[in-house]
Amino acid sequence: MGEEEGERVIPLRGTVQLAPGYVPRKWAEGFHASEAKLKVVWVHRRGGKGWAAEHEGLKAYWWALRTNPRMELIPGFHAWTVAPNFPQARQSENELEVFLPAWARPNATQWDQSRGHRRDEHTFVLRGSRERREGLWEVKSAFEPESLQTVGLDFLHVTECQDISETAFNRMLATLRSPGRMGLSVWEGIPPDDPDHWFARIFYDASKGEDADRQAFFVPYTANSDLTAGDIKALEKDREVMLEREWKRMWLCELPTGEGAFLGNVDGCIVNLPLLTEAESDHRYVMGVDLAKKVDYTVIIVMDACHRRLVWHRQIRKMDWNVQEEAIKYAAQTFKTRRIRLDSTGVGDPMFDRLRFDGLPVEGFLFTNESKYQILTSLAIGVEKRLISYPAVPEMLRELRSVRASKLPSGRSRVESTAGTHDDYVMALAMAYSLCDPPPADLAKWQDIKPMRYAPVVDTLVPGGIIEAKGTVGFLERRRLARQASRIKELEALGVL
Repeated sequence: MGEEEGERVIPLRGTVQLAPGYVPRKWAEGFHASEAKLKVVWVHRRGGKGWAAEHEGLKAYWWALRTNPRMELIPGFHAWTVAPNFPQARQSENELEVFLPAWARPNATQWDQSRGHRRDEHTFVLRGSRERREGLWEVKSAFEPESLQTVGLDFLHVTECQDISETAFNRMLATLRSPGRMGLSVWEGIPPDDPDHWFARIFYDASKGEDADRQAFFVPYTANSDLTAGDIKALEKDREVMLEREWKRMWLCELPTGEGAFLGNVDGCIVNLPLLTEAESDHRYVMGVDLAKKVDYTVIIVMDACHRRLVWHRQIRKMDWNVQEEAIKYAAQTFKTRRIRLDSTGVGDPMFDRLRFDGLPVEGFLFTNESKYQILTSLAIGVEKRLISYPAVPEMLRELRSVRASKLPSGRSRVESTAGTHDDYVMALAMAYSLCDPPPADLAKWQDIKPMRYAPVVDTLVPGGIIEAKGTVGFLERRRLARQASRIKELEALGVL
């Protein structure tokens, strides 16, 4: 294997197989041959970068056992694998349990996956030698950056770097500066969604080629000769259902550019069509409701479920819950809505119970950071690919353009409106859109479909008046119809609706 003094490169093939069964991807051969101490890797999803990084750690350990005896070092060899959070860290731990060969485990006379693995401590004990004490390979989470310090490392593997905070990065970088340690590292992932993210900065710094100890590796799927025709077909199919910038980030390793708006192509979905005043016999309708009472506004949006087109909306400002309830019921009756998705978070929970008791097909939606991100991502895909259409409602357009995505310290994404703007229209639209039919396979053909018999209204921002419902949704609604119609007329006279 070549153990001459000063040699650092360890061949992948030869008389010694470092990891049984490991065969590097074509792109990884140059990666393994590189003598750079710090390697930054942008490789597409499922491109084998994790296995390649772990083999680099195994190389470092193999070499440490054969050079530079340092009995004073405790542990004799020290490595970390760091992931953005604990679930991802567990995945890395499971991979290492399989990846580490028997010869690296203490007293390993035969293959034994459990030997040397302290699962409760997320640590693997590595066999030592006469010149070097036993080593440790620990699996860590970057969720709590304060835990990533006070040690010196021979090898550091950081996975999914794009989801790790700068604070954690700074702590980890310091671990490579300890005297007596090898200080080798692999930083791998896909491009971050922020051009100013630390992972983007170190990638471009390593790409300059000005420092022999730093090297960058860029591998989009188009440069991976190991992918089969079936692999390529599948990932290109994903492009139809993903945000374009996310697909390019994951598979082409492209760093997103622009102003950071989460919803692109907002103006491309505007249609010059009037809103509806009543349901059409051959159409199905769904509704999204974002509730508020004091600070924000309650917004009700009705959509044609088949065509994913906004056909009716109301914005209610700081009104009594009874008023809001009646407005929701009116819309449900007028359009015979099949499904209603309503914000049931906090103040919305009692309204949800009341509407459900009265027989409306209401579904509660609990807003968390994760659920909000997911439902807005679905809306963003629809807007980007013109799977949704709506009239030019000024307030709604302002809100749609103001949505931005940011990273939390945990690495998770957060979507929110810019300061000073609301998101009531955005959330109501997202909930209504989530209930619409999925788009047909032939998107171009769908875009040619035109609605029929749309009746004009006076104002597209706050359409004038709620008209008396024609028909009922059920027995319980029939009992309340007379009282509701009277109350609606009073609200119209006041100019509220």
